[in-house]
Amino acid sequence: MKRVALVLAPLLAGSLLLAGCSVKTTHKGVVAAPVAGGTGWKPSNPIKVKEGRKVVIKVGNATKVTHGFSIDAFGVKQTVDPDKTISVKITPTAKGTYVVYCQLHPAHKRTELIVN
Repeated sequence: MKRVALVLAPLLAGSLLLAGCSVKTTHKGVVAAPVAGGTGWKPSNPIKVKEGRKVVIKVGNATKVTHGFSIDAFGVKQTVDPDKTISVKITPTAKGTYVVYCQLHPAHKRTELIVN
C-alpha cells in the first residue's frame, strides 16, 4: 500500500500542476454588416487579444452576400455565407496591430486585431 501511495502521490501532484498551467482561450465576435458608407465589421472597434493566448473569433454575416474574413499575418482566409457564423481559431505569437478585412470585397471597411 505504501508503495502505491509513493507512486500515485507524485503523479497526482504533477497532474494538478499541469491543469493549472493550461492556456486560456479568449472568445471574440464580429459580424459583417451594413455600416455607415457601405459594409464593414460590427463592432468596428479593434479586436484586442493577448499574445500567446488561444483566440476563437465568431464571425457572422448579416448581409445577403458571402463575405471574407482575412488576417494575413496569421494565415487566415475564410468565407462566411449570408446569415451564417463561422469560428476562426488562432494563437497570436507576435505583438502588433494586424489588418482584418474582407478579401472578397477589398473596399469594405476594415478593422484591426491588436495583440499585446
